[in-house]
Amino acid sequence: MGAPSLLRNLNLRQHIAGLKAEWNVLETSPYLRALKDGSFERGDFLETQRQFFAAVAHFSRPMALLASRLPRPELRLPLVENVFDEHGRGARSHGHEHTFQLLLERLGASGEQLHDGAFGPEVRKFNVALTGIAAFEPPHTGLAVFGIIEDLFSGISLELGRGIVARGWLAADQVVHYPTHATLDEEHADGFYRQLDAPYDASPSAARDIEQGLLLGGHLLLGLYEDLYRARRRRHP
Repeated sequence: MGAPSLLRNLNLRQHIAGLKAEWNVLETSPYLRALKDGSFERGDFLETQRQFFAAVAHFSRPMALLASRLPRPELRLPLVENVFDEHGRGARSHGHEHTFQLLLERLGASGEQLHDGAFGPEVRKFNVALTGIAAFEPPHTGLAVFGIIEDLFSGISLELGRGIVARGWLAADQVVHYPTHATLDEEHADGFYRQLDAPYDASPSAARDIEQGLLLGGHLLLGLYEDLYRARRRRHP
């Protein structure tokens, strides 16, 4: 694997843009549609977000595992920076787990609920999949998985923040976590994609691994939201 490219690979970026256009997440996601049209009941939304907390708390761990599999420091560094961002760059109050907990508490969740371990199979499947990918899949596949998840989550975060305000559940200045991800995750996604720009044209096998990773990452994140929406009325003891 070579160092992250300074030039964007237009073929790769066009492929990514095509996938995002095909998925059309903001229009086709039942989760986001329900939030936008007002049919998502607040209690159900909060429960799904409480479930999603387990994904937020876990996300940096498989990323760190993937970084450990990259052979050279210049390859590991972008992922290490990303993990550092996830941890508030050393300031715990700015860490993503902390800011998401603060948002959920403002929406009505309790800290005890978030740390009681009562999470359903939907989010557990997502977390286990990311760990397995980071540990056992080709590194190019893992980088593509994390890159597309960060990319998609940027747009989803913007919609979630807007939806919370539009429903009148919180004032705009009370919505934390999602505004940060709406911008920061674009940068994180680009960091992953730059690791893939050169390999994408280097060999057919590398391009295949990358394209499979992009599909897999989209499948995992969008599938998680669909699964959480279907299970929105389930309450865990």
